[in-house]
Amino acid sequence: MKKNRWYYLQIVLCSLLLLGGCVQTEIIDDVRLVTGIGFDKGEGDKVIGTALIPFFLPDQTVENNTLTTSASPTRDLFNSFQQMSPDPVVTGSVEIVLFGMDFAKEGIYQVLDSLQRDPGVGTKTYLAVVDGKAQEILEGDFGKQGNASFIADMLEHNIKTRDLPKTNMHLFMSDYYQTGKTAYLPLIKKKDDKAVQLNGIALFKDGKVVDKVPRNDMFFFKIMTGDYGEASQRVVLGKNKAMVESIRTKFKKKLVRRNPYEIDVHIKVKGFLPQYTGHHLDQKIINEVERALENQIRSYSGKLVKQFQKKDVDPFGFGHFVKSKTRGFSYKKWKQTDYRNLKVNIMPSVSIVESGVIQ
Repeated sequence: MKKNRWYYLQIVLCSLLLLGGCVQTEIIDDVRLVTGIGFDKGEGDKVIGTALIPFFLPDQTVENNTLTTSASPTRDLFNSFQQMSPDPVVTGSVEIVLFGMDFAKEGIYQVLDSLQRDPGVGTKTYLAVVDGKAQEILEGDFGKQGNASFIADMLEHNIKTRDLPKTNMHLFMSDYYQTGKTAYLPLIKKKDDKAVQLNGIALFKDGKVVDKVPRNDMFFFKIMTGDYGEASQRVVLGKNKAMVESIRTKFKKKLVRRNPYEIDVHIKVKGFLPQYTGHHLDQKIINEVERALENQIRSYSGKLVKQFQKKDVDPFGFGHFVKSKTRGFSYKKWKQTDYRNLKVNIMPSVSIVESGVIQ
């Protein structure tokens, strides 16, 4: 019995040694960590790839180094990066992946397929479309922590406190493969040599950019995609203006009719009124601000819905919602006629819970 136990123990120990030998050890000082990757359209079927590899200086600032090459298919880009580098290039620290607009209009599926198979690219990596070339963004000089961290922090900030819906690689891939919903990504633009700004939202169809939401409409787009944690919006009352801040929303859809389909979208908004440019601020003015913001939400969100119906894109996921509520749902019929004939009733309810100063 003891002999059998020793025999099995020897097998286990040998197995552990063999498994340990299969793991490739990488010392961080001996590799080049890629923190950002960019893809642009090249000649013919080639793709221009740019890898951002930061170099950390003694004063704790970051020098942005890049490798740029072209290849086809996209996986060959990484082989080219290896040939250009004195050390192994690894993707375990990727924070952002950028797609140039010309490339995104032709389709990004080949890149997505490569990225999701790469164990070094995390599902929480940020993806974004560049209004211009991805290479120009990665070769810039933004912030002391490096370009990748700067852009990732900018996107995270706009998700938490501004008008960008929650996004990352996992969420994009989920929408991409979801029946009845259109995938979308942040649209960024190089403002100057020291600044990058969020410029809207790019909408995809069959893996290609087909439409976009301008920066000024992002507030209404985010309201229609889910609950808001924090936001601000300006309201015009004749010659005066008011700023509603600390906006929090609750969002709910209700299917009220079939054949043709009709959906009520209930949006509850609570906010704080810190500024008003008039001479006095009373309950009557507060009520007017509430009604004005309701009208803005109803009008601008309704325009977005009609715009998307004409473009045959559905970032608000009405198709997926109706399918979940309808037995025997035909997605083919939905795409052909039902979505374009869908009636959407935007029903906002705004409540100003506090008020502030008068200017």
